[in-house]
Amino acid sequence: MSQFLATLYNELITEGGLKAALGLLWSFILTSAGYPETAIEALVYLLVADFILGFSRAWRDCALRGDKIRHGAYKFVAYWVAIAIFVQVDKTITNALPMGISLANLLIAYLGVNEALSCLAHLSAFGLPVPEHLVKRLTKYKERLEENEPGKK
Repeated sequence: MSQFLATLYNELITEGGLKAALGLLWSFILTSAGYPETAIEALVYLLVADFILGFSRAWRDCALRGDKIRHGAYKFVAYWVAIAIFVQVDKTITNALPMGISLANLLIAYLGVNEALSCLAHLSAFGLPVPEHLVKRLTKYKERLEENEPGKK
């Protein structure tokens, strides 16, 4: 379990600045449109799409591994636990401070960006025409993930 948490932490912090900026933008757009609750729906769709694409890719490459499937299931649970904690923090902060920013929505947007990057990587591997600069950025992102992977030194 500690290996999973270390891997998830690494996945979330790699390229954290870019993900945070994109998450803030996504959260701002959803809040401006008046529908911040759609962020949770989008995150669910992205999680399901990432699982299906990752499973399909592993199937195609004859590389199905139980530990990867377990990691995906654990990640799903960890995301929802984190969101539940942030919702409670939001309630506490709202009661204590006159603050109009939802930390839970920012977290959901950040996690959504993380999943969207993963989906783009899978789609690119399937041959979907993804813009070249995005492919280069995704390749660098994957290399950083692998070099910082817990247990590999």
